Amino acid sequence: MKTDRSMNTHALSWLAPYKPSSENPWDAAAAAHLLRRTALFHDRTRMAETLEDGPEASVRKLLEGSRPGPEQEAHEQSFALVLAGESRRDLRAWWWYRLLVDAHPLRSRMDLFWHDHFATGLSKVRNTRWMAEQLMVFDRLGLGRFGDLLETVAKGPAMIRWLDNESNVKGRANENFARELMELFTLGRDQYSEKDIKEVARAFTGWRIRQNAFFFDHSRHDRGEKTILGKKGRFDGDDVLKIVLEQKSCAWFIAGKLLACFVGPGYPKAAQEELAAHLRRNDGRIDMTLDLLLRSRLFFDPRHRGTRIRGPVEWMIWALRSLGAKAAPDRLQRAAREMGQELFEPPDVSGWDEEEAWINAATWIHRHNLASALGQSGLHPDLEVLVPAEGARAELTFLLRTWFPEGLPEAERQDLERRLGSLDAQPRNKRLALMFESLLMLPRAHRF
Repeated sequence: MKTDRSMNTHALSWLAPYKPSSENPWDAAAAAHLLRRTALFHDRTRMAETLEDGPEASVRKLLEGSRPGPEQEAHEQSFALVLAGESRRDLRAWWWYRLLVDAHPLRSRMDLFWHDHFATGLSKVRNTRWMAEQLMVFDRLGLGRFGDLLETVAKGPAMIRWLDNESNVKGRANENFARELMELFTLGRDQYSEKDIKEVARAFTGWRIRQNAFFFDHSRHDRGEKTILGKKGRFDGDDVLKIVLEQKSCAWFIAGKLLACFVGPGYPKAAQEELAAHLRRNDGRIDMTLDLLLRSRLFFDPRHRGTRIRGPVEWMIWALRSLGAKAAPDRLQRAAREMGQELFEPPDVSGWDEEEAWINAATWIHRHNLASALGQSGLHPDLEVLVPAEGARAELTFLLRTWFPEGLPEAERQDLERRLGSLDAQPRNKRLALMFESLLMLPRAHRF
């Protein structure tokens, strides 16, 4: 994980509460930053409430979420059909629609975070029910204790199949899950030895799937003594999970992942030490850790705004939900795949390469095509209702305030007004398509 060692370590804690000041005020830029990193979007209502509530109350609301509306409740009831069916298309569509209507957007954001962290692919698991159940584990436990989340994911049929624990038996230990457990899920590289991997693999022998659930087969388990991270005993898989969670490097590793997500790749190393200590003191509670981080002076430091590059899913959710629009989940799924991010199909066990890796010549063309398509009512029949029909200049002003509530640099805004503010002679659907294309392809539209 890259950190910015050039930043000075202040005597004041990096995680001390943010106090608005004349140099760093609580304004539209700060509120938009909070919502972009946590909810991924900022519609006008949410922006107004966030500005009025202030940073502390806003973070509390984000952690609590809102009550689901009728649309989300109806959508949640359809989950049983997803579990009962075998359609990958329906499963992906279900998640996409949920991303568009969830009244708890921070929870949805964490679903994406944990899906990347515990990267599991449907192409190998080949069971939509197991993948859907894993998603709901992220949803249910993703803001709770990390230990509970780790154990439930590890024992889920999707992970057992994904990392070959079904073939991990006494005398022929399979090391796949053991290696990824320590390197990618809990400790990070260089925190264990190859001997530890072999011993951990022995401890997980006997973990299998029976009737769509975890099953421990005693007859296939290696009961011999093992030495793992300096401890000796006749350990099984449950023992190993406890051992790795007790390592200081586990809290350090998870703190780094949270900082990279919410602060960005340039976070100071001292902040990782502080956040890891807080995580340990609070029994690995992710919600309590985010409560501290999202109210901190580090999070609201203007130097960390706009430093991350939106992934395809993040970009589309920002563009659509900020406007209050929706689009056909199948179309969004196809577009995300073309841009390099297919839900339920991470490229490998380490998840997606992010930041600059999201943008290349091919993916940029697909972003451009989707930006233009989003401005056409074929993707959203109510689009022309969502954007008030008051002439080109008023429409442009509306869209600018929606997507960039903090405002644009004066020269950039004037250039857009010159190019797009005099399109009244164009048919409205073509005018909106040109505006969407121009605004959603601004470099700042791909950073948050």
